[in-house]
Amino acid sequence: MRIISGINRGTKLADIGLGDISNNLRPTSDRVKENIFNLIINGFLNLSLDGVRVLDVFAGSGSLGLEALSRGAEWVTFIEKNKIALEILKKNIFLCKANNFIELRQIDVTKIEKNSGKEFDLIFLDPPYGTDLGKQALIRLSQEKWFSKDANIVFESDEIVYLEKFRTLDSRKYGNTIINIIKPYEN
Repeated sequence: MRIISGINRGTKLADIGLGDISNNLRPTSDRVKENIFNLIINGFLNLSLDGVRVLDVFAGSGSLGLEALSRGAEWVTFIEKNKIALEILKKNIFLCKANNFIELRQIDVTKIEKNSGKEFDLIFLDPPYGTDLGKQALIRLSQEKWFSKDANIVFESDEIVYLEKFRTLDSRKYGNTIINIIKPYEN
């Protein structure tokens, strides 16, 4: 795994091999990550990452949030409860010299409390496959005001995601991974 573009382009991230299934560590491949950022930046969203606040949920190694920082995001908050993943994430933050632009939260996102700070513009969700944890987390984050009504959500899953109060704008399949681009419906 590496940072693909931006100020940290080429930075090799901590090696976790093909992952650790027992700890729900399933790294997003560089190919999938590159496609995610092409969809966000060059696709129909046409989103500039300059100054964007990013929330990386089920962050794992943090490669998505760190890629966004490298490409101009202002701030990333990583949410991860797994201790092994957190150690890998901390190594990657160090490798990318990103300590001043991040917040780490070791919590269960399905029990997260109300956001007391600014809302987030771009959300990455990469929950364990074959569970409803991602859907539960997204609903909870919405209820607790973690993202704006204009937020763009990248939901990595093994299925196309449909949720009440959210519209799925696009879904793309890459091997066993489906990238869902979602936005909240306006209230």
